[in-house]
Amino acid sequence: MDVDGRTGEMSDTVLEFSAVTVEGGHLYDTALWQVSFRLAPGELVLVYLEEGHLHTPLADAAQGLVEPAHGRVRFQGRDWALLDEDRRALARARIGRGFEAPAWISELDMDDNIMLAQRHHTRRTDAEIRDEASALARLFSLPGLPRGRPSELRAPDLRRAACVRAFLGKPELLILERPTAGVYPSIMPALMTAIRSARARGAAVLWTSDDWALWNDPGVKASARCKMTGSQLSSLAGE
Repeated sequence: MDVDGRTGEMSDTVLEFSAVTVEGGHLYDTALWQVSFRLAPGELVLVYLEEGHLHTPLADAAQGLVEPAHGRVRFQGRDWALLDEDRRALARARIGRGFEAPAWISELDMDDNIMLAQRHHTRRTDAEIRDEASALARLFSLPGLPRGRPSELRAPDLRRAACVRAFLGKPELLILERPTAGVYPSIMPALMTAIRSARARGAAVLWTSDDWALWNDPGVKASARCKMTGSQLSSLAGE
């Protein structure tokens, strides 16, 4: 059971959507309509994105970046809509995300891109952050922490670097948007190793994919699987 050291509150739910509706817009392929689910510590939900639904508000809503028109999204028991900006920033420091769209600052070298959030949100030493990032880079088959600008890396290596950034800092919630795109199945051993370790320490995982082979991969031990159909999430089915 999670304990929020800042408030003394306890919650056995990492992420909760309660009848969430988010209207579509130019950033998304589809809206969300009355989406409800809960993720407890150590659980993994795999969401299959049907054709035409690659860009949904699901991840942004989970991270408190878009406010629902109706319903509530709670992270570790706390409603994003009721938090001020400082508390939202503190909460997001406990979330690791592998973005669907490129999310690199072009003017920064890759190592600075990867370590930026940890430098900003924590009091860890730079050496400690770099050591962890380097170990994760090697896990994901990179020769070390990537250097150079994002434009200088190949697309598969950018995918691997995105995983390094997502897992860095041992987040309590992982949001992985199509992390295997262009690198399936070669990335799977490393990705599943990182996910198993994260789940073992109590992290919850929200994983989206449009890859039917991944959906049927027996190595993905999901707590539940569901599909985006139109603007709705199909009934969750546990394994």
